[in-house]
Amino acid sequence: MYSIDEYAAMFADPVRGAVYLAAIRDTVRAGCVVADIGAGPGVLGVYAAMLGARRVFLVEPDPIVEAAIALARENGVLDRIEIIRGLSTEITLPERAHVIVSDLRGVLPLFGDHLRAAADMRQRHLAPGGICAPLRDVLFCALVEDEEMHARSVGGWSRLPDAMHHESLTELVTNRWYRTRATAGQMLTNAAAWLSIDYAQPAPSLDGQWSAVALRDGIAHGMLVWFDTEVTQGNGLSNAPGAPRALYGQAFFPFREPFRLLAGDAVSGRHRAVNAGEEHAWTWSAEVRRDGQLIASASHSTLRGTVLPASALRRRNASFVPHRAPEADVLRMLLDAVDGQHDLAALAALLHDGHPGRFPTLHDALNYVAGLEHLWLE
Repeated sequence: MYSIDEYAAMFADPVRGAVYLAAIRDTVRAGCVVADIGAGPGVLGVYAAMLGARRVFLVEPDPIVEAAIALARENGVLDRIEIIRGLSTEITLPERAHVIVSDLRGVLPLFGDHLRAAADMRQRHLAPGGICAPLRDVLFCALVEDEEMHARSVGGWSRLPDAMHHESLTELVTNRWYRTRATAGQMLTNAAAWLSIDYAQPAPSLDGQWSAVALRDGIAHGMLVWFDTEVTQGNGLSNAPGAPRALYGQAFFPFREPFRLLAGDAVSGRHRAVNAGEEHAWTWSAEVRRDGQLIASASHSTLRGTVLPASALRRRNASFVPHRAPEADVLRMLLDAVDGQHDLAALAALLHDGHPGRFPTLHDALNYVAGLEHLWLE
């Protein structure tokens, strides 16, 4: 979740902010219904109401969305704003929207459950003939020369004493990706498209191969990945090196051992992403050929960069037979008592009496019950 100052930075960003405000102007017509998905403090939705939208749904799980009430009031559109606390995949709009605007991406469009959420928006929340923004994203790859970024990531454990081996820790940081901001001058190859996402179509395979040519001599420290987006027709942005600086930055996928390229070397690469709950598991590889001969290669996976306890793996196996943990008994007692008649104080007293070791004071129990607000309806 983001803080209010981080949201301010998003909308103050001269690239992202301008493009998304333009998207509202391009799509909102008087009398239409708008859904702002992942609304944050509701800036885009309030702007849509100011432009004449009849009804605007602000869909956001974070309490920050409550800031939209004051924002809508001071702009004279409070009567057209409706806040819906929750994830778009878990709610149903009171009526379908003619315009849906969202930016659930991170550094890359393959962020969390974004692709599934985007498909769900069109299927369940969009009115026939409506518009979802963004329209499409294209992801690009290139090899990049970035010694400083490589030192910060792969070389992160190099400060340990010389006598201490740390290959196991270096293996972990080598198989992760990092946010960076590269310059056009650091590019070693031409940009190669490896994945196109048309949000009006089913999600594509997230497994793409690409090829490029070294444009100059240099040391390849890793792959750089970025995206170009068309938010509305003719209105978009790029976070490519050399493009106007955008909020997102790029993703740096390091190589354990950098390798030297000469201008004209042929580079082939592959990126693959698999949805793994709140994130994606990535694999990336590259091969370099000179005069037809393989001279360098690299292969990495975020699975090798993740510490996975054996117990966690066992519990995810389909054949695992679970036993109820003590915390489950606490939740069972609590949920059985939620009948629309007991207030939080009464529920807290029940937990304090039933599980005094877990909740030695009423205050402890009340904090626990209040912290489960996502389970409660008014």
